[in-house]
Amino acid sequence: MTAIDPLQHGLGRRIDQARRLAETGDLDAAAAIFAELAADAGAPDQADAALGLSVVAERMAEQLLAEGEPGQAADVLLQALSVGGVADAARLRVLLGIAHLEMACGEFAGAVEEGRWEEGGAETGALAIELLARTLPLRGRDADAETVWRYGLDHPDRVLAEQVRLRLTRDVRPAVPGPVAAPVTEPGTD
Repeated sequence: MTAIDPLQHGLGRRIDQARRLAETGDLDAAAAIFAELAADAGAPDQADAALGLSVVAERMAEQLLAEGEPGQAADVLLQALSVGGVADAARLRVLLGIAHLEMACGEFAGAVEEGRWEEGGAETGALAIELLARTLPLRGRDADAETVWRYGLDHPDRVLAEQVRLRLTRDVRPAVPGPVAAPVTEPGTD
């Protein structure tokens, strides 16, 4: 009979437990176990746990984003990314960026909804409208962006509406450097 290393056996059971929890939908508990195992450099299941953590964090973040909870999604992703060796960190970072875009949209919309554009506030209002309208398409919400632009252009505050018009028509494309031209030499000056 072969002796069983209790530490090895316990770790194996823990990763299996994390997998079962993930399969049954208890993502928080699964993530906690995966994170603990992934952070343990001596754990034989470290690589598997890092992958499990990545998968579970992604699922949790996507669910939270779908439920309109981008702040919580960002928290989940930041926790997963804080674990050294987490698998697919680039994908988790992209999801984190999406969560931040959603939070930015919420803040811009809040500023637009407050809509008290006292003296000098028209510039802030126009900026909030522009940022919201330019960010929404990044999340596939083109129709909402058009509605925001229309709101700004039709705003009863004529100063605000004019500033929105100027922001809408300005060129905001990033400057792309063109090809570098070779220096021109005149004939006979070589």
